[in-house]
Amino acid sequence: MRVFPHIGIKDIICVSLSTDNLKLAYAKISPTRKELVDLVSYEIQGLSDDEITKSIQSSLDSLKLYEPEVIVTVPSHATIAKNIEIPSLDAREIREIVDLQAGRHTPYSREEIVIDYINIGAYRENYTKILLIIVTLSVIRRQIDILERAGLRVEKVYFTPEVVTRLSSSVLKITQSPTVQTFIHIDAHFTDFINICKGEVIFVRSIPIGKQHLTSEQDRYQMRFIDEVKKSLETYQSEDIGAMPEEIILTGSIREGSGLQDLIGKMLYVPVKFFSYLDHAPMSSEELKKSLSVGQDSFLDVIAPLIGPAGTHINLIPEEIKLRKKFEEKSKDLVTAGVYILTILAMLCLMLISKIYFKASYLKNLNETYDSVIQASKRLEKNFSQIRLIKRELKDRHIAMEVLAELYNLIPTDIQLNGIKFSLQGRFSIEGNSRTMGTVFSFIGDMEESEFFKNVESKRTTKRKEDGEEIVDFEIICTFENVLGKTG
Repeated sequence: MRVFPHIGIKDIICVSLSTDNLKLAYAKISPTRKELVDLVSYEIQGLSDDEITKSIQSSLDSLKLYEPEVIVTVPSHATIAKNIEIPSLDAREIREIVDLQAGRHTPYSREEIVIDYINIGAYRENYTKILLIIVTLSVIRRQIDILERAGLRVEKVYFTPEVVTRLSSSVLKITQSPTVQTFIHIDAHFTDFINICKGEVIFVRSIPIGKQHLTSEQDRYQMRFIDEVKKSLETYQSEDIGAMPEEIILTGSIREGSGLQDLIGKMLYVPVKFFSYLDHAPMSSEELKKSLSVGQDSFLDVIAPLIGPAGTHINLIPEEIKLRKKFEEKSKDLVTAGVYILTILAMLCLMLISKIYFKASYLKNLNETYDSVIQASKRLEKNFSQIRLIKRELKDRHIAMEVLAELYNLIPTDIQLNGIKFSLQGRFSIEGNSRTMGTVFSFIGDMEESEFFKNVESKRTTKRKEDGEEIVDFEIICTFENVLGKTG
């Protein structure tokens, strides 16, 4: 039992919706296998769009689809195919000229049609031949609207003759053949006349005769059918598109041995061979293949996009659908980029948090390992600070004694000191008296020369009489230098 059944497997649905019938093909595609699971066909002539939607929904109910890719094929009788010449060899110029001139080949305005083209090749000097495909926008929108109401979202709109010939050419191994071959794809109500060269479509014409006509009134329609094939060859030849086909390949709902193959060969003098697409379609069961072999419809147009080679030139999806898809893709890219950015930021945050956590853990281990050393160093630092403080205090205690000793050495014998004031902040003052003014000024000069006293000046000097003698009272202020602190 598969746990994830959809991994590596893609569900694809191809739808062909015309005025007469509806065909659906459902396939499962994996890297190693392509398998057709179911094919259904409904006659829808006269049904409303709602009834067609219900028919599609009833077919999908039995299928377990997982986000299927939806492809629509547009038959040639619903389009206008024109072989024209463009006066340019540059791909961009060709696209611009086609956009401008497409309206000239149809009665509709440019806004009412969807166009695309196949580059057939250079023709004469500076001319390119192209096969221009035109379909009205209303036809495409109707098909897309019906499918969307049925729950299917259209991804691509292909041109039936192109996908049919790409698959057939690949199986028959004529993709590189330089000769021209004619494919006649017969469906229930219409037939596609297709000329190809090197596996690419170069001419398309729709014939309004199908399998139902050829089987219901064989004598009447067989000759008309051959006349239409002959007319298609003549039209191709008259337009000088390329060489005449060397063989005709019959395919579609016609069966080998019906007599039509021999009749065409005899009437048109061209070798005719039969291509049975059912023999090359990987069916999920033999019962499915048998049920298809007896029907009126050809399922080649809905099988070819599922199992054929990848890539086509024609995509008839409207511009608004293309713009919507581009917008959705850009939105997905933005969301994806946002997810990537958030993921990267989350990873960076996780790395940062992890780094912080591991560093914190490492620091914790270091602290636990060297805790005794740290505590011892803290005690040592504390003791050292206390010793420095004690040492500073002891030095400061000697300042007063040193200052007094210096003052004792400087003071003259006839000066009497009445008071000394000083502080450890450097403020110092002396009050006293002397018998002469000269002695006071001499004392001030000696203090200025001392390294202990700075900015020495006399704040006050007054004279007075005492016991008949003249006495000079004075006050000297200065600042002192902590000589011990500088040298300690």
